Formats: sequence, structure tokens, C-alpha cells
Amino acid sequence: MFQMRSMGFSITPKMHGLECHLVHLMRTIPGGIHQMIEHWVEQYHQKAAEMERIWAGHTYEQQAGYCVRRENMLSQKDTMDAGARIIDSLRKQKRKRTETTLGEEERIKEARRLIKQEVQEKMDTEAVEGSTDIDGNDGTIGTS
Repeated sequence: MFQMRSMGFSITPKMHGLECHLVHLMRTIPGGIHQMIEHWVEQYHQKAAEMERIWAGHTYEQQAGYCVRRENMLSQKDTMDAGARIIDSLRKQKRKRTETTLGEEERIKEARRLIKQEVQEKMDTEAVEGSTDIDGNDGTIGTS
């Protein structure tokens, strides 16, 4: 990596991860080498491509200023508390079921139960008469 830097080559995120984080992962996390799989690299590429689309018409100075302001805003206690309240409220929300919805579901369940009962009675009757077995087969193979 030192030679690559001295020759002016850019260092990719994957190369940086291998250089700076691989030994730590191997020493501290059982199976740590698996943490260096391609998923995080692909996610980084997708995020970078998205940022390029957003910032295509802005200078680097404008981009840097925006990023600094955003990081500063997100790190403030009030912002973090508000975000936590929003997430907490979303977890607590449950859709209220109306009586009409409950009634409709019960009607559908009852209709299905009746159909199943009718089919079962028909199969039992035919099996007793001898024309079919208990599974509804008439004993013929492939005849029409």
C-alpha cells in the first residue's frame, strides 16, 4: 500500500479496509475475515453514486459545507432526541381495526369453512357409495 500511495495511485475503500481493519477483525471477532465481504463495498458504491447524482451541479466547497452542517445538525442532542421519539412512536402505532373489517373477515372465514365442509361431505358420500376412495379418487388411471 505504501508503494501504491508513493506512486500516486488512489486507494479504494476495499484496499483501505484490508490495510487498516483486517488484522483487528481477525484478532477480535471470531471469523472476523467474513466481515470483509463485498456487501459493505457494494453499499458504499451505491451511496457514493447517489451522492454524485445529487451533487452533480455543485462545487466541492458547497458539498463539503453541506456535509459539515448536516453532521453538526445530526450530532446535536435535540436532533437525536427528536429522532428517537419519532422511531419510538412508529414502533407503538398499531392500526385500529374497524368493526366492518372484523365482520368481513369473519364472514369470509365462515364461507370458507362451509365450502370445506360441503366438499368433505361430498367426498365422504361418494366414498361410501363405492365410486371413489376416501381421497376422492375414482380408481381409474388416466382415462377420460
